[in-house]
Amino acid sequence: MNQLQHALQDYQEVYTKGAYHFVQKDKMTIKFVGKYFRFQTATSLINEEITREAIRWVNNDTQEEYDFTLIHEFDRQMSGDSFYLEITSDKNIVVRTQHMRGLRYAIEALMKGVTKRGDYWCVPIVTVAHEPSFNMRGVIEGFYGIPWTHEDRLDVIRFLGEERMNTYMYAPKDDELQRKKWREHYSEADLEKFKELLAESEAQHVDFYYMISPGNDIDYTQPSEIKVLTDKLKQMIDLGIRNFGLLLDDIDYILKGQPKIIFEHSAIAHAFLVNQVNDYLKQTLATYTLVACPTEYDNHHDSLYLELLNEHLAPEVPLFWTGPATLAAHIRTEDIQTMAQAYQRPIVIWDNIPVNDYLKDYELLFLSPYESRSPRLADTQYQVVGVVSNPMAQWEASKLTILSMRDFLWDSDGFNLDASWQDIIQHYAGEEFAEAMLTWAAFNPNHFTRETVSLTQSLALMNEDEEQIEAELKRLYQAAQKLHAFPNDAFQKAVGPWLVRAEKDWDVWQAYRAGDVEGVREKLTALQDYPHRIGTDLIACYVAPKVKERESSK
Repeated sequence: MNQLQHALQDYQEVYTKGAYHFVQKDKMTIKFVGKYFRFQTATSLINEEITREAIRWVNNDTQEEYDFTLIHEFDRQMSGDSFYLEITSDKNIVVRTQHMRGLRYAIEALMKGVTKRGDYWCVPIVTVAHEPSFNMRGVIEGFYGIPWTHEDRLDVIRFLGEERMNTYMYAPKDDELQRKKWREHYSEADLEKFKELLAESEAQHVDFYYMISPGNDIDYTQPSEIKVLTDKLKQMIDLGIRNFGLLLDDIDYILKGQPKIIFEHSAIAHAFLVNQVNDYLKQTLATYTLVACPTEYDNHHDSLYLELLNEHLAPEVPLFWTGPATLAAHIRTEDIQTMAQAYQRPIVIWDNIPVNDYLKDYELLFLSPYESRSPRLADTQYQVVGVVSNPMAQWEASKLTILSMRDFLWDSDGFNLDASWQDIIQHYAGEEFAEAMLTWAAFNPNHFTRETVSLTQSLALMNEDEEQIEAELKRLYQAAQKLHAFPNDAFQKAVGPWLVRAEKDWDVWQAYRAGDVEGVREKLTALQDYPHRIGTDLIACYVAPKVKERESSK
């Protein structure tokens, strides 16, 4: 009973007395009855990767014997990605959803409940129901710097589908055809890559968004400019893309010349542009989504810009908000209360976590959990339709924080930060490497959401407790040594240079403890040219000042 409750702990409602069905077979046979749409079959809809070990699916017209019947029903009263799963005493498995993603989540819940004991598959008699706290849960590739590779993006989309998230937004700041050269069309080779991304998104039930940033130089007064923009979007529409974003962030929004005469204020010009695109999509597509990013995207207060933008912008278009700062240390209930009143429309939180593109943050890894976000963000009164993470350029390293965000977005009221983080590390790293990964993450915190030096480390530095400082550096060094053997090529490629940095820091400490002043000085000088730093930089906090102190006392 306790094992079943633990297995199903991610779901809001679980009802069971602990009774089971038992099937003594290599694989169970389940007949699929699809009532979600006509001619629905298991083979076309169920991801067999999830069930391959335990289940063989047959369709409704089968003449062979089967162990269970799974009935998938459409329920228009349900919202978004929610699902209802009931395994009955007469071996029916009833699934009700409003969206096809709900079926995937229900099958995942089914498989979490099923266990193998000896020769028997043990299938619980249980009812499970869940409604994710946020409708939109995903990632926006919106950082500055070297964009992800095509293979990275495919992995992002697969990851999102596998981890109960549903949105990928293509918005790399350094794709010139998305921003600086937004007027130019993509080549056939580029379009083929977009086709692959869209196909993978559809296979994973992930909504693919194409975002474009024309705000640096578009002439709002020229219909020909609007047509250039919509023609660019038509390229993407012809591929099958129907979700779009118009980004007006990080631009000069002081109007000049004819735009100033016609629109008077940048907010009115921005609303006009977004409305033109919205009207075009409305005329071109039966169903679509458009989200816009205002130039004032990180306010913690109302403004004339936001008032005018809201007044003139079509009410159905959601706006991005990054929280009360571009890199928000927190998003409190009072923050969303203030900005919901200012926005007065659906909001998508563009959360710049764990992105590391600000100033010299690219030298760091941000491996903290998703924290300091109010669970009240999900309250319907605030109209937050979703949250998207802006990750690091190091995609593999970003997964830890995004997995933590996944748990928050899935059930913000039930989110337990510490328990979630322990489970994430255990699942990602495995038993052998979990302790080292926890240590590694602790030494590479996101300095926007937590202090880079722990209480223990702060006291050691303050008291010049070199034994404790050495113990901390040794923990870091040993974790790095251990993680060199972590069997994940993507992790090694993304994180390897920082593992080496931890070893270099240990070398500096060893020289310092040996009293090798010249050796310490040489090693510190060499480190200045090394382009990767540990977030908890005890060498910079303690050794470097000590060396300077000794030099100045000569």
